[in-house]
Amino acid sequence: METGKIFKKIHEVNPNNILLMIKEKENRRLLKNTLAEDYQVIIPKSEEELFDQSFDLIMVDEYVLNEYENTLQEIRNNVKPVFLPILLITSQNNNAILYKELQTLVNDLIRTPVGKLILKTRIKNLMHIRKLSLESDQRYHELAEESPVGICILQNQKIVYGNPAFFDICGKENREIFVTPFIKYVYNTDKKKVKKLFDNRTEKSEEIRIINNNNSIRWVDFRSTNITYKDKKSILVMVLDITDKKKSESKIKYLSFHDKLTNLYNRNFFEEEIRRLNTERQFPLSIIMGDVNGLKLVNDAFGHQRGNLLLKKIADILKQNCRSEDIIARWGGDEFVILLPKTLKKTGENICNRIRKTCFKAEKNPIQLSIALGVATKDSLEIDIEDILKKAEDRMYKNKLAGNESIRNSIISSLENTLLEKSHETKEHAERMNKLALKFSKKLDLSTSIVDELKILSKLHDIGKVSIPERILKKPGKLTQEEYEIIKGHSGSGYRIIKAVPELAAVAESILTHHERWDGTGYPRGLEKESIPYTARIIAIIDSYDVMTHDRTYKKAFSQKKALAEIERCAGSQFDPELAEIFIGMIRNGS
Repeated sequence: METGKIFKKIHEVNPNNILLMIKEKENRRLLKNTLAEDYQVIIPKSEEELFDQSFDLIMVDEYVLNEYENTLQEIRNNVKPVFLPILLITSQNNNAILYKELQTLVNDLIRTPVGKLILKTRIKNLMHIRKLSLESDQRYHELAEESPVGICILQNQKIVYGNPAFFDICGKENREIFVTPFIKYVYNTDKKKVKKLFDNRTEKSEEIRIINNNNSIRWVDFRSTNITYKDKKSILVMVLDITDKKKSESKIKYLSFHDKLTNLYNRNFFEEEIRRLNTERQFPLSIIMGDVNGLKLVNDAFGHQRGNLLLKKIADILKQNCRSEDIIARWGGDEFVILLPKTLKKTGENICNRIRKTCFKAEKNPIQLSIALGVATKDSLEIDIEDILKKAEDRMYKNKLAGNESIRNSIISSLENTLLEKSHETKEHAERMNKLALKFSKKLDLSTSIVDELKILSKLHDIGKVSIPERILKKPGKLTQEEYEIIKGHSGSGYRIIKAVPELAAVAESILTHHERWDGTGYPRGLEKESIPYTARIIAIIDSYDVMTHDRTYKKAFSQKKALAEIERCAGSQFDPELAEIFIGMIRNGS
């Protein structure tokens, strides 16, 4: 018997009949047992048996769908009523393939394994729609009114019936919709899709946009099929609101091509664009590579949140100084890249200069904004674009090395100023410590290198306090234990900051240990005696003496006599006893 005849009876009258055409025997048995409670399930044993039955739902697997696709499509195009649901049972996880199937013949699909309740619910929904095209107008109306799917019927392109879900999607509360051609509510660029569906007279679907009453746009999965309604040729339209799904897809697409922190394009998108724009008509094609200065220092001193804020500020400056057609991307942690189509190298250099000037004028919070930049240009097909990227990167690093010392000095200066602004430390305190350090160095007959270290320590020994909240640094009363633990963290922060500056790295260990005590009860390591760096032991005495002999908001100054007595009392416990004795003698003798 011909295949067409096998399917000839499928669309006939009896409701609730399911034709189960599943090749795999065990799956077929399980499905039949599950559905037999609610439906009459027919598994044909021969071609002749198909002629004696009528069906309201066809359940197929990939094998059957591929084998009979053309015949099924032909049946669907000619049968009245047209809607005969086909449900695909699949174990595939390839969304692209499954979506393609939904766009053609299949009305719904279910991935196995699947729960019994989900399976029955999905079948029930398809059966509801099937009944709309089989039962009386009244029953049709009742079911349609309850359906969550938007349903309308068109005659001569005008809407003669719409269910509540359809009105909700369209945002229409009045009856103006019945006198207006349906196509008017379709977004302009999608009208061709809808007209094509109507002209082809096939049951297919398209994702289109509908303009609702508020002139806002709703995305819908749009399906149409030919029916007879009240003895007139009509079009049954079903719309499912997929706006949230489209927004999610749009968000996923955005995130896949954008850097989450800066909202610039990411490296993946940039690499796609550089391949697309690497054509002669885009020449000269210039590339700017950039590397943010001081990010590690900011992360160490203030935490990664402030480091992230620094990256956002740099990103904003790049956007301010580039053109709309330029493509700006975050290349890596602290690196950015800009693609400049149809741009001469000289223009690229001018853009770099504008970026530098804007950084210089920006607020120093917490440090001076700065980025090393390098530009290179491709003006010939013979040049490999990878070589242009490498050349821009090399020039960027060359510029970074050339300006490293001044940049680091600027950053350290910014950190010093920040410390003065947010704590009780003063410029005068640092200057007094520097004088005492020089005087003490002379008394101890120290080498020039150690004297230089003490000069740096005088200014930067508490630099780690920039990472401490101002409310704690300036608290007038006694610190809580928790606050004291936070304060103790400043020596570690200072160590990390200074360690990041090669020229200052020699004093990093002393910054870390200048709160260690001779008896081993200090912090952060609990070092004792000579295991504490020599310069750290010296600066600890100088710092304590100057703090004791000058007013603070939380205490009055000690007299010189009282301060020296305190240092003498703490010699051998807090301070190196030998250094303490020499220091006390130096101050008392005025030498």
